[in-house]
Amino acid sequence: MMPLLMLAAASADLDALDQAVTKCDRRSANPVFSGEAARHSQFLLEAYREQEAIVNDRLALTTQQRALREAADIKPAELKLQQKQLELQQASIEDRQKTLNDKRLLENIRQDAMDSMRRYFLNNCPAGAAEKIK
Repeated sequence: MMPLLMLAAASADLDALDQAVTKCDRRSANPVFSGEAARHSQFLLEAYREQEAIVNDRLALTTQQRALREAADIKPAELKLQQKQLELQQASIEDRQKTLNDKRLLENIRQDAMDSMRRYFLNNCPAGAAEKIK
């Protein structure tokens, strides 16, 4: 799924949950609350793997930069080309890190929203209340 479509879907999911919580609709809210821990665990695992890959790529880039600095027999034109390639790799790593940081930010906001809705639901929707109204 495209990133923007994923964001729109996540936003729609939270909107639907918010409506279910407001209506004390246990049939809609409970499955979402129950599945949240598994969804969040999957996010954390994916975020860890991406961060690990970024760290490994940074280490590899640092090794390449050090080797380039220590190389004595490189022609200036070749040196400039290799430096440009390393700069592009660095920019790519920085872009990946920014993207991951943005995903973490959204996940933290989502967790705050879910916790808030869960507290509201537990405090304002006693078990069986919605079923009695019908």
